[in-house]
Amino acid sequence: MRITNKTLSDNFLADMQRNLENLSKVQQQVSSTKNFSKPSDDPINVERAMQLQSSVNYTTQYGSNIKTANTWMETTDTTLGQIGTVLSNIRNNLEQAGGVYTQDEKDKINDAVSQEVQQVATLLNTNFQGEYIFGGTAGLSKPITTTTDANGIVSLQYADKDGNAVQFLPSVESSGFDKGNWEGKSITFTVDGKDYKVNLNSSYSGIDDVVKDLNNKIQGNNVTPTPANPPTAADPGVRDKINVVKTDDGNIKIVAINSSDTITLKDSDVSDLSSAKGKQLSNMTMENIGADKNIEISQGVVLSYNATASDMMQYGNNYNTTSGDSINALVNRIQHHLAGQVLNDAAAGDPDAINIPNSDGTPHYYVWKTDEDAAKKELIGQDLTDIDAASKNVLAIRSKIGAKEQRMSDLSTQNGSSITDLKEVLSKTEDIDITQKTIEYYTSITVYQACLQTGGKVIQPTLLDYIK
Repeated sequence: MRITNKTLSDNFLADMQRNLENLSKVQQQVSSTKNFSKPSDDPINVERAMQLQSSVNYTTQYGSNIKTANTWMETTDTTLGQIGTVLSNIRNNLEQAGGVYTQDEKDKINDAVSQEVQQVATLLNTNFQGEYIFGGTAGLSKPITTTTDANGIVSLQYADKDGNAVQFLPSVESSGFDKGNWEGKSITFTVDGKDYKVNLNSSYSGIDDVVKDLNNKIQGNNVTPTPANPPTAADPGVRDKINVVKTDDGNIKIVAINSSDTITLKDSDVSDLSSAKGKQLSNMTMENIGADKNIEISQGVVLSYNATASDMMQYGNNYNTTSGDSINALVNRIQHHLAGQVLNDAAAGDPDAINIPNSDGTPHYYVWKTDEDAAKKELIGQDLTDIDAASKNVLAIRSKIGAKEQRMSDLSTQNGSSITDLKEVLSKTEDIDITQKTIEYYTSITVYQACLQTGGKVIQPTLLDYIK
């Protein structure tokens, strides 16, 4: 094969271009301190670096979540301690009132207790970074409001977003789920005194199918007429009044949408709902107030980090708003007892009568009447027992929050270590060795200069050079 000057020139230019490309690549690596600037430079390590960077971003966000939850729980812990102090103050007042005090002196103690009750409401409405820490998922509105009657009795009440008092009711849900127990069955609701029967399908694929079918029939007002409830075109029925959801533990919960509606699950031949028959539905407001706030702290790991107002208030299983095992019912009783009043039997027609159902659910009416001796016995007896139970409940909740705080602290340390490890691996993948690349850079310059010098000697003079 004949080698011409043209061949030598072409080979020289090709070699020169490769040397320039190598020099440019090394120069870019040195200036950017990265091994690659585009996927084609090193496809495998580029993909690995992208995955590592995503992991760093996720882990950093988890760290931010942990910090947010931990700060939230620190605020909750402090507030719980303050609530415990207020309850202790109320207990001290009860012990004081149980001594040799006149009714006028007890009235002064009652004034102090009323202020403590107001303080409980203030603490339960503690706001942190724009959210009420005991408000559950309805954190943008105060969970608790207070009312004062004509006798100066201060009552604690749950509140909706408009500040209106809302009754606390336990959730109405199934005791387990078996689709065979729902197929072909029916549920009857009583809404504002009228009965509405919802017939279920004869076949379901699972719990999600049951929930979907029930909601579709409720929103479509697809109900069967009952003798006591002839439907009319203008009757809103159950539409926009009831919502059916699946719980985290695999049950079906039935909730009233509006707190102003009185809705009862009157009857059902669904065996999973046998324990719920006759119960009034809780409402969305109370469900939201009592809901957990969850946050993801690592991949696939979700933790609840809040305490709710309903957790705080309810220390037993009696949900009656007057005689029940809740702080709002308790402080109401205490103030009446300090005023020298106790509950006595009353007629159903008495305008001041309060319905406290018997154990079998039958109505039983009472009214507050003056009896200073009986009231004193209640103050130093059942009231002290109940205030201790309420205090123990607050302490138990505070203990759970404290345990979660400790876990968050450990997770924060672990998270920081994970970020450091990931960044170290990422650096080894995408960052250059400065010393190595500096030597490569100067080597590339030397090679380029040598190429120029060698080319000038190898390429022979042409006719043009003689003409010059």
